[in-house]
Amino acid sequence: MNYWTAGAAIVCLSISSTLLLAGLSWMVNRQQHRLPLAYLLALIALAVLQSLEFVYHSTDLFQHWPFFLKLADPVVVMIPFCIYGYIRALQGQNILARSRRRRWTHALPVLLVAALAVPFWSLPPEQKIYWMLAGRKNHDLWEPITLYGNPYLAIIGALSLFYWWQQRQQGIQSRRSAVIEWVGNLQTFQLLIALSIAARLALFYLFDIRISLTFVLAPATAYLTYLLLTRINLPVQQAPPRAAATKATAKEIPACAKNEKNDDAHAVFPLLENAMKKGLFRENDLTLGRLAAHCGVTTHQASAAINQCSGHHF
Repeated sequence: MNYWTAGAAIVCLSISSTLLLAGLSWMVNRQQHRLPLAYLLALIALAVLQSLEFVYHSTDLFQHWPFFLKLADPVVVMIPFCIYGYIRALQGQNILARSRRRRWTHALPVLLVAALAVPFWSLPPEQKIYWMLAGRKNHDLWEPITLYGNPYLAIIGALSLFYWWQQRQQGIQSRRSAVIEWVGNLQTFQLLIALSIAARLALFYLFDIRISLTFVLAPATAYLTYLLLTRINLPVQQAPPRAAATKATAKEIPACAKNEKNDDAHAVFPLLENAMKKGLFRENDLTLGRLAAHCGVTTHQASAAINQCSGHHF
């Protein structure tokens, strides 16, 4: 068992399983957008299935349960179709609702891979294990007509390029900037799958370098995770509205000013009262200005103190 490959497969399985649970939550909470989410959920489910197959092979579990060998291959080739269906569904189109001929066209790769896998499925368990170990040791030792390794990957890469070209030809039928940006990211995702597979094939046929399938499709899984995480709206602390804050501040300022005026009035009034008690009221030419000057305050302060401190017999 290759521990590096097994570790990478387990990481891919963990990430894709988390995305699958998140996709189910999106499906429940956003029922008005079920068509795009159905394609997205199918895409993530296929990523989980592919990750399970990686773990199944890298940990040599197929030697204990050979029944599951090559069972997922016909379904996994639908990954490029699910991406394309999701892109069209974002623009209000259901590609499966068109003519029956179009449906058979999209189903043709699945039927082809399944038809070629039937002879392998019918083999006894011992022969299945034998051919899988032989193909792992040397790709040239693989004799069954069932697609294995590079030919199988070539179909997925070709489908990714085909659907990418289809989307380029049809264009984006939406004026929303968010949809246009998201579709562009998804087309980059399609190209990433095709280029990863092309790089693996080039290294194998040109330099005889064999790279595990786990490391080939891991960048696509990581990029899909990155795209979905960047679209999550995390909760943030909302600041109070600007208008409400301005209005509250405007109310607080007069209240503070009013309190300050009341304090000044209550401080000045005893001075005026004491001056009158000391006999200043006996002067015939007493005026408010003279009373204020005697107490060391302005005429305005004295008048405000008398008006504010009502109830006293001044």
